[in-house]
Amino acid sequence: HLNKEPFYKRLLALAQPFGKKLARFLDFLLLQQEIDTWDERGDRVRLLTLHASKGLEFPVVFIPAIEDNILPYRQHTQSDIEEEKRLLYVGMTRAQKYLYLSHSDKRTLFGKTRQQNPSFFLESISQSLLQQQYMQKRTKQSVRDQLDLF
Repeated sequence: HLNKEPFYKRLLALAQPFGKKLARFLDFLLLQQEIDTWDERGDRVRLLTLHASKGLEFPVVFIPAIEDNILPYRQHTQSDIEEEKRLLYVGMTRAQKYLYLSHSDKRTLFGKTRQQNPSFFLESISQSLLQQQYMQKRTKQSVRDQLDLF
């Protein structure tokens, strides 16, 4: 059973800025993404692509998997690599207070476990701005302990 009242209220709130311009409102509905109607008052974690983060800011930003073959993806051309570098910069500048960049030494991709190297993009960041931390390898026991919590 779907309560329709909140849906109508939300629809009216979305339509209000368009006034009587129905065609523009319909285009908006067709082209919008969830981030277009993001409510910053929500106290929750948001998972966004680097593209979707453009124009937004957050107190804390995590950008994982900054590794060769992931960021940048090696199948791309030089101009694609420059675009990915720009997108990483966009993502990094979304952080108001804390920025966490991470990479793994080993990762399973497409069913194969591979040794990973940090992305060469990280070399462009001044060492004075970085505070490196290393996680200890988890044991099978620590994984079991984690799962026992649920």
